[in-house]
Amino acid sequence: MRPMYETKKDLDNELDAVAVAERKWGCEMLKLPIRYHLDFVAKRGDKAVAFCEVKTRNYTMEKIGQMGGYLMSIGKWSAAKQLHDATGLPFILVVRTTDGIWYSSFKEFTPDDVLVRGRTDRNDWQDIEPCVLIDVAKFTKLEA
Repeated sequence: MRPMYETKKDLDNELDAVAVAERKWGCEMLKLPIRYHLDFVAKRGDKAVAFCEVKTRNYTMEKIGQMGGYLMSIGKWSAAKQLHDATGLPFILVVRTTDGIWYSSFKEFTPDDVLVRGRTDRNDWQDIEPCVLIDVAKFTKLEA
């Protein structure tokens, strides 16, 4: 079984970003079971309105742009597309950076590029994988 690298601090940062999204969008974010491969479903009452992945990065959005764009694993991207195809609901990617909380909403799933990238600092061969590249111009600042 693969180790879980998510820390309590990661979860706290994720929940802070989720609280901002809930307040701004007037919805409740319900944590999804791991089998969905995405973090949350956004809902109003009992009606689902979007699926959501929340990430934290230790860079500014400008720096992410200078690195070529935001990278997301094809596994997550495929899960988002599958849920969209099954329901028609949008997929929202929320990214907390050092300069704010950003989001991008997707109903189309043609990536800007596909690269093979990942971390090398943990010596985990599964950290290198195919990723979609998302242009930072597709992100809107939710909160500073």
